[in-house]
Amino acid sequence: MSNAGPLPCTKEIGRSVRELVVTTADGAKRLWSSNDCYATAGSEVRVMQPGERFAFSLQWAGSTSEPGCGKHTRLGAGDYLLTASVAGKASNPVIFRIT
Repeated sequence: MSNAGPLPCTKEIGRSVRELVVTTADGAKRLWSSNDCYATAGSEVRVMQPGERFAFSLQWAGSTSEPGCGKHTRLGAGDYLLTASVAGKASNPVIFRIT
Protein backbone atom coordinates (compact mmCIF):
# COMPACT_ATOMS: atom_id res chain seq x y z
CA MET A 1 0.00 0.00 0.00
CA SER A 2 1.24 3.47 -0.75
CA ASN A 3 0.06 7.06 -0.65
CA ALA A 4 0.12 8.08 -4.30
CA GLY A 5 -1.45 11.48 -3.58
CA PRO A 6 0.23 14.86 -3.08
CA LEU A 7 -0.91 15.23 0.58
CA PRO A 8 -0.59 13.15 3.76
CA CYS A 9 -3.52 10.79 4.32
CA THR A 10 -4.80 8.81 7.29
CA LYS A 11 -5.29 5.06 6.71
CA GLU A 12 -6.42 2.14 8.84
CA ILE A 13 -3.74 -0.55 8.34
CA GLY A 14 -4.46 -2.84 11.32
CA ARG A 15 -4.78 -6.64 11.12
CA SER A 16 -8.54 -6.34 10.63
CA VAL A 17 -8.07 -4.82 7.15
CA ARG A 18 -5.04 -6.69 5.79
CA GLU A 19 -4.69 -10.21 4.46
CA LEU A 20 -2.31 -12.43 2.50
CA VAL A 21 -3.93 -15.18 0.39
CA VAL A 22 -2.35 -18.13 -1.44
CA THR A 23 -4.29 -19.70 -4.31
CA THR A 24 -3.67 -22.27 -6.99
CA ALA A 25 -1.62 -21.01 -9.96
CA ASP A 26 -4.79 -20.37 -11.97
CA GLY A 27 -6.35 -18.48 -9.04
CA ALA A 28 -9.34 -20.83 -9.00
CA LYS A 29 -8.93 -22.26 -5.49
CA ARG A 30 -8.10 -20.49 -2.24
CA LEU A 31 -5.56 -22.55 -0.31
CA TRP A 32 -4.42 -20.37 2.60
CA SER A 33 -5.23 -17.02 4.21
CA SER A 34 -3.35 -15.13 6.90
CA ASN A 35 -6.73 -14.35 8.48
CA ASP A 36 -7.55 -18.02 9.10
CA CYS A 37 -5.11 -18.60 11.97
CA TYR A 38 -3.73 -15.18 12.93
CA ALA A 39 -5.70 -12.77 15.12
CA THR A 40 -7.37 -10.04 13.08
CA ALA A 41 -8.47 -7.84 15.97
CA GLY A 42 -7.02 -4.43 16.60
CA SER A 43 -6.69 -1.12 14.91
CA GLU A 44 -3.64 0.70 13.62
CA VAL A 45 -4.22 4.10 12.09
CA ARG A 46 -1.25 5.65 10.35
CA VAL A 47 -0.68 9.02 8.73
CA MET A 48 1.06 8.25 5.46
CA GLN A 49 3.15 10.91 3.77
CA PRO A 50 3.06 11.40 -0.02
CA GLY A 51 4.99 8.54 -1.66
CA GLU A 52 5.20 6.57 1.60
CA ARG A 53 4.74 2.80 1.28
CA PHE A 54 3.42 0.40 3.90
CA ALA A 55 4.60 -3.22 3.90
CA PHE A 56 3.59 -6.13 6.10
CA SER A 57 4.71 -9.73 6.35
CA LEU A 58 4.40 -12.89 8.41
CA GLN A 59 5.73 -16.43 8.43
CA TRP A 60 3.86 -19.10 6.47
CA ALA A 61 4.39 -22.82 7.13
CA GLY A 62 3.71 -23.84 3.51
CA SER A 63 0.38 -25.48 4.27
CA THR A 64 -3.28 -24.89 3.55
CA SER A 65 -5.65 -23.34 6.07
CA GLU A 66 -9.35 -22.98 6.68
CA PRO A 67 -11.37 -20.29 8.46
CA GLY A 68 -11.08 -20.88 12.20
CA CYS A 69 -7.65 -22.46 11.74
CA GLY A 70 -8.97 -25.92 10.92
CA LYS A 71 -7.24 -28.72 9.05
CA HIS A 72 -3.80 -28.06 7.52
CA THR A 73 -2.29 -29.92 4.57
CA ARG A 74 1.27 -29.36 3.35
CA LEU A 75 1.33 -27.95 -0.20
CA GLY A 76 3.25 -29.93 -2.78
CA ALA A 77 5.74 -28.76 -5.36
CA GLY A 78 4.32 -26.41 -7.95
CA ASP A 79 3.39 -22.85 -8.81
CA TYR A 80 1.05 -20.78 -6.65
CA LEU A 81 -0.23 -17.20 -6.47
CA LEU A 82 0.12 -14.80 -3.53
CA THR A 83 -2.14 -11.75 -3.24
CA ALA A 84 -1.98 -9.07 -0.54
CA SER A 85 -5.01 -6.99 0.42
CA VAL A 86 -5.29 -3.87 2.56
CA ALA A 87 -8.66 -2.29 3.24
CA GLY A 88 -10.29 -4.31 0.45
CA LYS A 89 -7.76 -3.29 -2.20
CA ALA A 90 -5.87 -6.27 -3.59
CA SER A 91 -2.40 -6.29 -5.10
CA ASN A 92 -1.63 -7.93 -8.38
CA PRO A 93 -1.00 -11.64 -7.73
CA VAL A 94 2.63 -12.75 -7.54
CA ILE A 95 3.60 -16.20 -8.81
CA PHE A 96 5.87 -18.26 -6.58
CA ARG A 97 7.16 -21.83 -6.78
CA ILE A 98 7.56 -24.52 -4.15
CA THR A 99 10.20 -27.09 -5.12
